Amino acid sequence: MSKKPLLLLLTLTIFMMGYWIPEDRHVPVEGAKPYDWNSAAFGYKAGGMGVQKGINIFARKGTPVEATTSGWVIYRENDPDGNNSVWVLGAKWSLHHYANLADVSVKPASWVKTGEKIGTIGTPANATNRSANLYYSIRSLPPQVSEWKPETAMGIDRVFYVNPHEFLTAYQNSDDPNAAHAANTEAKSPENAAKTTEPNTKAAH
Repeated sequence: MSKKPLLLLLTLTIFMMGYWIPEDRHVPVEGAKPYDWNSAAFGYKAGGMGVQKGINIFARKGTPVEATTSGWVIYRENDPDGNNSVWVLGAKWSLHHYANLADVSVKPASWVKTGEKIGTIGTPANATNRSANLYYSIRSLPPQVSEWKPETAMGIDRVFYVNPHEFLTAYQNSDDPNAAHAANTEAKSPENAAKTTEPNTKAAH
């Protein structure tokens, strides 16, 4: 038997395994609620800055950052300037990026469980007058063709990025529709409109 069909079958099996892994969802900052980030930040473009591909979740410096979902730690950056970050490969071949960390508690190639501490919140080292926050984004390795909206600022990038706000709150719709509606209302309130900030350079990619 030719090796090509076997390799194709193996590749397909490995790919499908990524969708068999349960995808739990957990807000990545201890104690954070939807009003701690701007629900409209994703896809926002401010002036000459790049398009926001994630959200900034605000909290006190040193607040624990926890894994949104289980997965493999594939990269850990320890920057002397303080821009530490972690990449976790989760279910559905999604890369969860946690940036602006003061310190990192996990190592590459390790498995993290949903809610497990991976570091603490810091402040972007290359920015001034910025509050402590976690920059959180989700990149989908398989393109989400149905999400392509050429008229938006993100353009083709939209098929490779998941809206973190929707990812963190959509699951509530099946559990408690009223709670989900309240969360979205709070997140869109005028008091939270100012919570749209650009990620630091390293977090944006």
